Amino acid sequence: MYVYSPLPPELIWEGMDDFCPQRQEFRVGRLTLEIEPLGFNQARITRLLSTDPADYLYSPYQPGCIISFAPKSIIDPRSLNNIKPAGL
Repeated sequence: MYVYSPLPPELIWEGMDDFCPQRQEFRVGRLTLEIEPLGFNQARITRLLSTDPADYLYSPYQPGCIISFAPKSIIDPRSLNNIKPAGL
């Protein structure tokens, strides 16, 4: 790649090495997706990890699509009934 600029290369490429996108693997049914979190409960699909060509034709999970999801709770709400206050 050629870059024609009056600026010195140090200014053009400053900070390029520091950029590291936060990507995670996310499982939806039998599909494994690589996602980039956007906010509280949204993410952009960056890659679909599958060996089945038919999976790449399924439009809701194509790269670039934005999906919504709810993070799993660490505490199961059903287990809250078994918690007793300390000292009883």
